[in-house]
Amino acid sequence: MERKYDILIQKGLVVSGSGIRKADVAIKGEKIVRVEPGIKREEAGRIIDASGKYVMPGVIDVHVHPVYEDDMGGLSLTAAHGGVTTLIHFAYAKPGMKLIDTIKKYQEEGSRKSFLDFGIHGSLFDPASQIEEIPKAFELGISSFKMFMAYAKLKWMTDDYHLAAAMDLIAECGGMAMVHAENGLVTDYLEDRSLKRGEDQKTVFLKTRPDYLEAEAIFRAMSIAAVTHCPLYIVHLSTARGVVPLQQARAEGQTIYVETCPQYLTMTDAKLQKLGPLAKIGPPLRTEKDRLALWKAIQQGIIDTVASDHAPKAKKMDDPFFESPYGSPQTETMFTVTYDEGVNKGRITPTRCVQLFSENPAKIFGLYPKKGTIQKDADADLILFDPKKTHTIQHQTQHSGAPYTLYEGRRCKGKLVLVMQRGKILIEDGEGKGRPGEGKFLPTKIKKVKL
Repeated sequence: MERKYDILIQKGLVVSGSGIRKADVAIKGEKIVRVEPGIKREEAGRIIDASGKYVMPGVIDVHVHPVYEDDMGGLSLTAAHGGVTTLIHFAYAKPGMKLIDTIKKYQEEGSRKSFLDFGIHGSLFDPASQIEEIPKAFELGISSFKMFMAYAKLKWMTDDYHLAAAMDLIAECGGMAMVHAENGLVTDYLEDRSLKRGEDQKTVFLKTRPDYLEAEAIFRAMSIAAVTHCPLYIVHLSTARGVVPLQQARAEGQTIYVETCPQYLTMTDAKLQKLGPLAKIGPPLRTEKDRLALWKAIQQGIIDTVASDHAPKAKKMDDPFFESPYGSPQTETMFTVTYDEGVNKGRITPTRCVQLFSENPAKIFGLYPKKGTIQKDADADLILFDPKKTHTIQHQTQHSGAPYTLYEGRRCKGKLVLVMQRGKILIEDGEGKGRPGEGKFLPTKIKKVKL
């Protein structure tokens, strides 16, 4: 007889942004068709026993860079092993490159190589010559655009004039600006002064990128966004001081969303002093005070999303520190280490985890309720997570092309046992079952949402 469902996930604890309940999840084709207790086993082709496990929406990682050791194929594979089922990539339009050409290249590469569904952010390294392309990007399904307030020496920094011009046009088109918020000119001055003094750049790395400069840039970006009526997304918040202007913006009702990353929630500058170039990221790993303040900001609802900033570089510990590039591999370990540091230490609940990793990203970028939730008619993107199973993170079991992980030897309680995208099992008990090119491009649409 014909089965009503292709897959039935039974006896699990279904986690949503509003709570946890015991229910079965029935899947037909690419969609979830029922979520309720007591669905009959004989109605399904395959039964998956989720007893004692959380059934959660797949993770949506909205901050990844497929331009280093992992291309869109490799990045999507390593992300899938971390419970990610949807990615939003930054399309790097470097100085001299056309934004539209870059977006089309990413769309084509993703269609050929990606294991996961994916969206794209426009990344403007040269807004003066790229701003005029913004309206055309919307026609291609792109509605979010990142600019750097840092990296002046590299000629990547957007000045305030062009930040305002870009935000004005983005707002007019119905999109959202994203900013890397650090004062680039002052940072470069502090670094140049330190170099003249002959200081060890690893030792003073945090001092040349102080918390004041993140807070100042956040306030400046907020101010420009306010006068241009542009929704704003702050990427990788890293400091306690940066939280202060964001509290003000929230109190005033400004449309502003805030992201942090697992590395800022689990590590400090002590890791950089130990691992040197491997832990060189921007913004830098901060102090214990900053780390704890970010957890508090998550508890208070000031931080909306956690994303990886996955930027895998071929670095070694004995590389010259100053010449080493920024970035580290993060997407595969992101969910597990944040869960371990957050839920297992009593800082957040599994429900808050789902909000940060799935529901809020889906809502902000217009993918909800197709993505980010376990409910009828949603895509069958989900993970099974065993909260009692422990495992140790090792580079040799990771799937990124980067030659290391910053979490080497970290023992975590809680492990992914299954990852599913649109009804197809991608990962089961650590074994990959997906294929490149199965991911679909997802147009994004920015909506003002209450999170």
